Amino acid sequence: MAIAELAVFVRPPVRGLVKTRLQSAIGEEGAAALYRAFVDDTLDLCAQVRDAGRVEVTLWAAEIDSVVDEWGRRLDTVPILQPDGDLGARLGTAFERGLSRHERVVIIGSDAPTLPFSLIVAAFNALDTAPMALGPANDGGYYAIAASQGVRPRFDGVRWSTPTALEDTVRANEAHRITMLPPWYDIDEPPDLAVLRAHLSARPKVAPATARCLAALDGPQR
Repeated sequence: MAIAELAVFVRPPVRGLVKTRLQSAIGEEGAAALYRAFVDDTLDLCAQVRDAGRVEVTLWAAEIDSVVDEWGRRLDTVPILQPDGDLGARLGTAFERGLSRHERVVIIGSDAPTLPFSLIVAAFNALDTAPMALGPANDGGYYAIAASQGVRPRFDGVRWSTPTALEDTVRANEAHRITMLPPWYDIDEPPDLAVLRAHLSARPKVAPATARCLAALDGPQR
């Protein structure tokens, strides 16, 4: 029986509806293809975590289509439809469900395809000494949030998709001690692509699907 859960938030890779802030750099089709590659690499990471220990992986989708169903089959899980509301409402529901079944829950998104296995392990381990953990991202948000049984993270007043999202989440949960994990970067804005390209040019195997997609997108421009 799994004693912990890793939940990943995804959305269908529909052209024009995903990674919209990247479209000015790589177009709608390129943004959709790149997001799909992000998810491919994120699912591989989730499978590694699941196979390494007693961790259940759940897939929370903004909508469920044939692609999302296939992602679920890759992880041997049935996708769960995210509820209505802002990101805080959706995270709250995922924690409510997860912590009713498991001792620890870590939630990640699908915008950080190079996220290391070690940081997921660190998120779970951080709950040994604190009831919550947050993984700061480069844009003022966070790439991961973790909580243990007995704690329900709150998201009152969090200004999502702003440089204050992490700070607001800490304030909303000031009643709990929070461990800060090492920072990592996610990919939301065109300048982030330069960071991603530089990383993958040196270490393409950390996110092979993303590396292949970027190479294909960059090819015609050379």
